[in-house]
Amino acid sequence: MHLYTQLYEFAASVGALEGYVYHKKSVDEMDMKALNVWTGNLVDAYENLPSDILEKVQPSLDLTLNRAISSLTAILEKDHEFLERINAMISSKKDCSPDDFQKKKWFQKHEAE
Repeated sequence: MHLYTQLYEFAASVGALEGYVYHKKSVDEMDMKALNVWTGNLVDAYENLPSDILEKVQPSLDLTLNRAISSLTAILEKDHEFLERINAMISSKKDCSPDDFQKKKWFQKHEAE
């Protein structure tokens, strides 16, 4: 499989995870068995991506995963296996809100100053 395809599939899965856990009110709202497989697969993919590629995408990945963690910490114990897995893929931990979408995207037009 081409590296770009691998990177796309990984990024899409990370974004989907963030969306899935976004503002969940309880564990009952989630499929914990699916999350177990999902987070395990994400770590496997992360560990198999080339380090030079991860170096380039890590800051954006950190933003997405930190938002996912902020949703999950509201309903899971601090040492929950899912949180440990997600934290293992973050190089820069940041306390933030699940709604912390301040980063301007590369494709957004800049406002005239």
